[in-house]
Amino acid sequence: MSASSWDAAVIGAGVIGLSIALELSQRGRRVIIVERDQPGYHASRIAAGLLGTAGLPVGELPAMQPLKLDSLRRYPQFIADLESISGRDAGYHDDGTLRVARDIDDGEQLELLHADRQQHGLPAQMLTGGEALELEPNLTGALVSGLLIEDDVQIDPRRLIGALVSACLAKGVEIRNGCGIDRASRSDDGWTLTPTSASSSTESISAALVVVSAGPWCDRIRRNAPDDELGDAPVVTSGVGPVKGQLLRLRGPHLLQRVVRTPGVSLSQRRNGELIVASSKEPEAGWDRSPTDLARRTLWDRATSLVAQIGDFELEEQSVGIRPAVSDHYPLIGQAGDGLWIATGHYQHGILLAPATAHYLVEAIERGTVPDAIASFGTEARP
Repeated sequence: MSASSWDAAVIGAGVIGLSIALELSQRGRRVIIVERDQPGYHASRIAAGLLGTAGLPVGELPAMQPLKLDSLRRYPQFIADLESISGRDAGYHDDGTLRVARDIDDGEQLELLHADRQQHGLPAQMLTGGEALELEPNLTGALVSGLLIEDDVQIDPRRLIGALVSACLAKGVEIRNGCGIDRASRSDDGWTLTPTSASSSTESISAALVVVSAGPWCDRIRRNAPDDELGDAPVVTSGVGPVKGQLLRLRGPHLLQRVVRTPGVSLSQRRNGELIVASSKEPEAGWDRSPTDLARRTLWDRATSLVAQIGDFELEEQSVGIRPAVSDHYPLIGQAGDGLWIATGHYQHGILLAPATAHYLVEAIERGTVPDAIASFGTEARP
């Protein structure tokens, strides 16, 4: 079996792995990405791409909000660089978000969210139900109140993945699709990765450093070691597992000017008329990727109760993805061994956290010290 040699190997070509590979290549590293399927296939291409601060819940875990805000601030430059390198539109728009309340309980939650945002210095404007309907006249029925967050943004994850792939290729990154990694071994020279027998390539890969960004498959990569006791242990024990999610992609006339959110559903309409109805969370479903009638009916009913005309839209796709999540819902970002790094477990926030994750992880690799921004997310920081 022959081997190819690289400065860095990234396992997993979701939005996190692609962003890290691009950042490494921009800093002069020769990089290869190995992906078990196709880029973004399992989670990134299924995401809704709603990036703004409207999704920050009241009383969120202290370490998460700063990282989300940091990454959101990085997005404009991240997109500008990405589109310049790739020559492709990444589908990024600053349309804003309107959260709406349709009953008293929802209204109280909006007021709490508004107060929480004021406490953290995040802009938002509280609206009456009538004012919210003036902004989005196609909303159905009476509203109790609304909360307008004008600086929220959204992105089309499928365009983003396409732009990231093109940018990586333009920077000399090799992307090896259909190449799952079964084994990894450490030597004085670095790491050797062994593809699975079912992979498109059986050529082993040698790299000075490895970044494991394989989502819920991270713990399936086993260690080749001379010590039999360690020989079948995971290269890194992340505890990350699959959380199934479904959303609907509909097609119809343009009805919404911005993202509209309620506690039960989020609606986002692209420039081309595609309407995203997001989304379900099914942690009990495990690895199952089958679309379900229950999720379709639930999302459809919630969407049409918010905008009645959606009932006439065409259902183009019921998208099913597997999000990588750890039990505490914190991502895992940091060093996992000698020349070994990990970036996984981003759950619903992989698209949002991609710029900050790539920046800070590569900073840690380059400098040898972990930046404070991701210090809470390393394997050693876990209980």
